[in-house]
Amino acid sequence: MSLLEIAQWVQETSFSVSIRESILAFPLLEGGHLLGISVSAGTIAISDLRMMGLIFKKESASDVFHQLIPWITAGFLMMIVTGVLLLWSEPVKCYNSIWFRLKVLFLFLAGLNVLIFHSSKIYRNMHEWEWSPDPPRAAKLAGWISLISWGIVIIAGRTTAYNF
Repeated sequence: MSLLEIAQWVQETSFSVSIRESILAFPLLEGGHLLGISVSAGTIAISDLRMMGLIFKKESASDVFHQLIPWITAGFLMMIVTGVLLLWSEPVKCYNSIWFRLKVLFLFLAGLNVLIFHSSKIYRNMHEWEWSPDPPRAAKLAGWISLISWGIVIIAGRTTAYNF
């Protein structure tokens, strides 16, 4: 069974139809998805900007990260749950959308960036640079990759909502 055939099967399920045709479900999911993205991506951006040494220079990077983690996590979970439900409601549209594919690609890249950074020597030795006005180049690079990836995820995601 191909991915398109799976998408077509999902789209024909009663659950998919009920979300798609509901007066309340789809718009509430869409609003919840946007709220989750706003909270998660907004706090990730703050974290990235601190990691690059551009904001909160008088705060330790680890203190900023630890304060933001619950917000990042809550927003991300809300974004994922609502995103899966939105995908379930229109899987064929998403399958056929180059914008959706771009969104998924950069969501994967953002996740890979986090995994690589958190397993790196730079992260493990954050105590050595977290107060520095000029963080290590690798930390800055990870911050830029994250900001750009999330920006593309948001733009491609919003563009997916329209039939281009």
